[in-house]
Amino acid sequence: MLKPKRQKLDGGEENREMEGGMKSLSNLPDVVLEKILSLLSTDNAIRTSILSKRWEYLWTSIPTLNFFQGTLNKRTAMVNAVERALMLRRGVDIKKFTLCFEVLGDTSLLNPWISAMVRLNVEELFLGLYSLNGPLCLPHSLFSSSTLKDLQLDVPFIFKVPSTVCLSSLRSLTLRSVVFSDEYSTQQLFSGCPVLEKLSLHNCNWGNLKFLSICAPKLFRLIINESDLQISRDAGGCQIMVFGVSLTYFSYAGEFLNEYTFHSSSVNQAEINACPTKMWRHLSYRLYKLFRGLSSLKILTTCSYFFKVILINVSELLAQMPLFNDLTTLVLDSVRVDLGCEGLLRMLQNCPCLQTLVFREGISLSSDDANDDGVLEPLPPCFLTSLKEIKVYAFYGDEDEIYAVKSLLKTAVVLEKVIVTFSKSFEGGPEEINDVGRQLSDFPMGSEICEIVLEH
Repeated sequence: MLKPKRQKLDGGEENREMEGGMKSLSNLPDVVLEKILSLLSTDNAIRTSILSKRWEYLWTSIPTLNFFQGTLNKRTAMVNAVERALMLRRGVDIKKFTLCFEVLGDTSLLNPWISAMVRLNVEELFLGLYSLNGPLCLPHSLFSSSTLKDLQLDVPFIFKVPSTVCLSSLRSLTLRSVVFSDEYSTQQLFSGCPVLEKLSLHNCNWGNLKFLSICAPKLFRLIINESDLQISRDAGGCQIMVFGVSLTYFSYAGEFLNEYTFHSSSVNQAEINACPTKMWRHLSYRLYKLFRGLSSLKILTTCSYFFKVILINVSELLAQMPLFNDLTTLVLDSVRVDLGCEGLLRMLQNCPCLQTLVFREGISLSSDDANDDGVLEPLPPCFLTSLKEIKVYAFYGDEDEIYAVKSLLKTAVVLEKVIVTFSKSFEGGPEEINDVGRQLSDFPMGSEICEIVLEH
């Protein structure tokens, strides 16, 4: 029996179905529609304003608003959207507001916008303000907000802070490309955040300052990245003292153009990496001063050539390095490690309780750099008492690599496990990997319980 063909709806019926769907959606309460809009990107939420009279301003009440210049077709459209979002909000608080904006000649718009955000009790604020001529004077109300919890500022210009700062709820502060104007106002900024827990400083310019102290009693995470900082290498930099009784994590990347020292610090994990520089002696002194304040470390990620640099440029400082009695994990990053480096071995002398040693970019040892019996000198005490695990990454199976691992196997007498992970670009197959395993297993080991694990 033939079934009658289903007739295609004409345009009128299609429109009636769409209208019916819109009516059903519009019958929902505002709170439900606002929840739906909050799932959209801000620019798509704005587009819903053309659906009907009721939808015209609904988007202005969503809790998170993100404005990126370029996502809206025209600059004027973006300015109008920000104005509408802030002025027509009907008293609804803002949870998160993001504004990335080429300021150009519209400086006069910024302070009213920011003041409106503060009045609307914004909790998370990210401002990326670019192409601005002259110093940036943000409204005083921003620095006295009682609701702001997370503040991120990307403002590559002179940054002026009012004489009084009271950010009583601020827990996370991120500053990018900021040029600090003077010592007093910068000091006020950091001391005016009594509950600050996380501080991130990315390529900030301290050139107008000679000395600064960062004292935040609840700060537990500090990140400083100066890897792309463009300032004169001859200026001497700023001396920055960090007082952090609650500080547990510290990360640094850069050329040590500024001097960082820690006092009353309880940091137990640190990642320290320096960018290539011609000022190695200068870097050595500043690295030494930094390590002096980090003797409570339990986990350290750094680069082995630091210790070679110190050995070559200021060898007397190696003897004055602090004892890292609490250090249990040392991760050597950035470059392949020369296990015969005297500077590294002397550093390991000061890590008597080390349990895990990681070579993230590989390892090598020439037979000329060890004793005839393959023993390292000076032999770190932790090799005899505490070192239980060694991890070697980026392994190729070269002769110098195998010799380095054999030396570790022979000298670490309480070792429980050695994990060797072959490089992704290793061209050998299972047979070559098994051959490396046989070479290592057949070699005399100082520990009777050591397990060798090969990974690819």
